[in-house]
Amino acid sequence: MPVTWSDTQRAEIAREYQRIGYKEGERWPAPPEELTASEIIALFKRMPDGAGRDGYCAELARIAKH
Repeated sequence: MPVTWSDTQRAEIAREYQRIGYKEGERWPAPPEELTASEIIALFKRMPDGAGRDGYCAELARIAKH
């Protein structure tokens, strides 16, 4: 089921992408389908500034182990 995002959550995830270092056109894996918008935002907030795609993939791998 697709994640439902509020306008506030969309703005927050956009800030997180910028903080983390998303580059326009870069393809990142989708987060696990069972995560809610709030959980996806929390995942991003755990990542350090500038972590980029590699940091995101590392965080996905970390949560997959749990």
